[in-house]
Amino acid sequence: MTTPKNNVKRASMQKPKFTTIVFLIGGLVILGYYLLGVFHFTDNGFVVQLSTPIAPRVSGVVTEVHVKNGQRVKAGDVLVKLDPTSYEHKLQSAVAQYEQALISHEVSVQKIKVSENNLLAAKAALDTLRGQFNAKDHPGVRAGVPQIDMSDLRNKIKAQNNQVESLKVQIDIDRLQVQMQEKQVHALKAAMLNAETELKYTSVIAPVDGVIENVFLGIGTHVSSVSGMFTLINDGATYIQANYEETELSGVKAGDRATIYPRIYLGQKSFEGVVVANPFGVSRQMNTPLSGSPHVATENKWLLLPQRLPVIIKINDVDEKYPLINGMSAYVRLHN
Repeated sequence: MTTPKNNVKRASMQKPKFTTIVFLIGGLVILGYYLLGVFHFTDNGFVVQLSTPIAPRVSGVVTEVHVKNGQRVKAGDVLVKLDPTSYEHKLQSAVAQYEQALISHEVSVQKIKVSENNLLAAKAALDTLRGQFNAKDHPGVRAGVPQIDMSDLRNKIKAQNNQVESLKVQIDIDRLQVQMQEKQVHALKAAMLNAETELKYTSVIAPVDGVIENVFLGIGTHVSSVSGMFTLINDGATYIQANYEETELSGVKAGDRATIYPRIYLGQKSFEGVVVANPFGVSRQMNTPLSGSPHVATENKWLLLPQRLPVIIKINDVDEKYPLINGMSAYVRLHN
């Protein structure tokens, strides 16, 4: 005779049906998805710190490297020195050209003063000739003056008048030349100051306080202003970029609180933060060259998955005992 106790034992020994397992798994997935949506949780977060790629302002050959990986520096510290020889020569040439332009300018100024004195003398001579002519042309003495003398005076007055006018024109030309030289002096002064600046830039200095990373720079390496030498991680705020699926971001806004669980400190330390901006947009299309037609990349061959959007969070309670290093991964939960 079958007893209730035997029925329970027999039922417990039966294997669960396949459909039951499928529904159970589906229920757990739905429950998990719901909970993730409620708690705004993501495992796709990482630490972001402000960083400055260090590159020289001028090209050159490295002669000295004053830093190493992990070294803390202050703003103004010399990090790298480049060979200054060519820039020293450039500065010497610029200084010489500038000084020569100053001398030429001063010569032209003095030349104008000489021309102005000559003009005064020419005007005085012209006045003298005119006085002689007026005296001999007086009705009381005109009859006793030979006509040849009067004609000679007229010619001398005309010639002297032409000299006066020529000196006036020459002075105007000299003044224009002085103006051109003044502009040249300004241009050469700017070139000289630029050469001084370039020479100063052969010493690469730290723009801000921070920690040096990725230093693999040898003496004799040729560097240029278009390529970075290493990275300076700036002191200051630390951020988390948490990438959420768009379906989880309804109502998320700047000012919302967040809890960050760095994987390296999981179970040991968590951090509190605040959302500093609404979710950022991402690029999803590319323009085909020449045609300009947009191209939307397919993320999955079978279905279109929800797009992840980045949420930027500022850490409020940075702890030196648990340093956050650029690129560390983290779990993130938003509270809103």
